[in-house]
Amino acid sequence: AFLSGTLVLGDTMRNGFDQVFTTANAGTDVIVRAKSLVGSDESEQRGTLDPSLVPRVEAAPGVAKVVPQITGIAQLVGKDGDPLGGKGPPTLAANWIDDATLNPFRLAQGHAPRRDGEVVIDRGSADKGKLRVGDTTTVRTPTPIEVEIVGIAAFGDADSLGGATYTLFTTEQAQQVLVGGTNRVNALLVTGAAGTTPTQVRRAVSLV
Repeated sequence: AFLSGTLVLGDTMRNGFDQVFTTANAGTDVIVRAKSLVGSDESEQRGTLDPSLVPRVEAAPGVAKVVPQITGIAQLVGKDGDPLGGKGPPTLAANWIDDATLNPFRLAQGHAPRRDGEVVIDRGSADKGKLRVGDTTTVRTPTPIEVEIVGIAAFGDADSLGGATYTLFTTEQAQQVLVGGTNRVNALLVTGAAGTTPTQVRRAVSLV
């Protein structure tokens, strides 16, 4: 009975996570990532993409919008000076995406980052770290960066993505702190034109 209950709980949590992720990314039909892999096992990561790929993907038949995504690791520090997370769910960072269709986050308070030093954080981290819009705190990238929290966002309908912490920078600052100051990107988020299916968009993009 214990084993059965554990399996049911695991399936329920997995289904719940899948639903949250699906809801948050409902506007994204295709994600373009590099084929190359760096590292191994738990440390394995995808290579980065040249931003010159953006107009080429935009020109593919059936593509309506392409937005670069920059992602990396960063640890948010709470109001009490203690870092959040790091012993379980990952501590993540990315660029804030202005296109609401392709952005999995929804602003609950405040506004999007408009300049370097401004960030949006996920609502789960705000609650755990007792952080509010207008507060100043530190983000470890791993170099400590002082930032102002200008917005708090939900991941789809949830407070966070599976308990992960999220710090969202401007695209320019994300490039500075997450991809070594280059203009490289980690992925391209693609939405198809009206009347196209994700499969059709994927086939068109794969020929770029």
